[in-house]
Amino acid sequence: MRTNKFPSYLRATPLLCCMLAACIHYAAAQQTKIKVLVITGGHGFQRQPFYDVFNAIPSITYDTLVQPQANALIASPGVNRYDVLVFYDMGDSIPPAQQEAYIRLLKKGASMIFLHHALVSYQNWPEFVRIVGGQYHTHPVVVNGDTLKANYEHDVNIPVKVEDRSHPVTRGISNFEIFDEVYGDVEILPQVKPLLSTTHPKSMRYLAWVNHYGNSDVLYIQLGHGPSGYSNPNFRKLLQQAIEWSAKQSKK
Repeated sequence: MRTNKFPSYLRATPLLCCMLAACIHYAAAQQTKIKVLVITGGHGFQRQPFYDVFNAIPSITYDTLVQPQANALIASPGVNRYDVLVFYDMGDSIPPAQQEAYIRLLKKGASMIFLHHALVSYQNWPEFVRIVGGQYHTHPVVVNGDTLKANYEHDVNIPVKVEDRSHPVTRGISNFEIFDEVYGDVEILPQVKPLLSTTHPKSMRYLAWVNHYGNSDVLYIQLGHGPSGYSNPNFRKLLQQAIEWSAKQSKK
């Protein structure tokens, strides 16, 4: 009787091919994921619940960096590794060379998303309000004849209205409620495109918007103070869609 016996290395070939294909698929998937830099510093937050929001987004990989190291990176060629910059910082001072780096990136169409207390950053950099589309002023300022001094209140139920249901950032999100922090008497520039609003009496009207600066569409989302905000499914969907849309904008 004759039997067909193949050398062991030939019998193992299909398994090796499957393993190689899986490795190639994994590498390709990693390459196509959106590369995000999450920037913090200047304000405390609960780290694990916050980063769990990003861990739950399958379309991204992300790195984290604390200020002022983040601004140093932004002013260097290393920033080009990232598709989207997400700011959850509250920066105090920023030297002219780093200011110019922000503006240079935005003129190139870079993707920047500012979250919650990032609106308080750079009180002494006038261009910052024009980049983000608004600012939480810690000292009284006169805006269109009105004196504004921003304020906040923790732990309130905020009714949220979706202003533009057709925008990719808010698509599929209905009006909702979130237990979070409100900001009041905030300067918001008239040219912003509102995405979310609220009627809460102690809050600024708009909670999220798009502001065009240079060749970039900059996103601001006021929500996201703590774990109750981070865990809200609407906030999570909003942030995921914001990152995915913003990444596409930078590649146009």
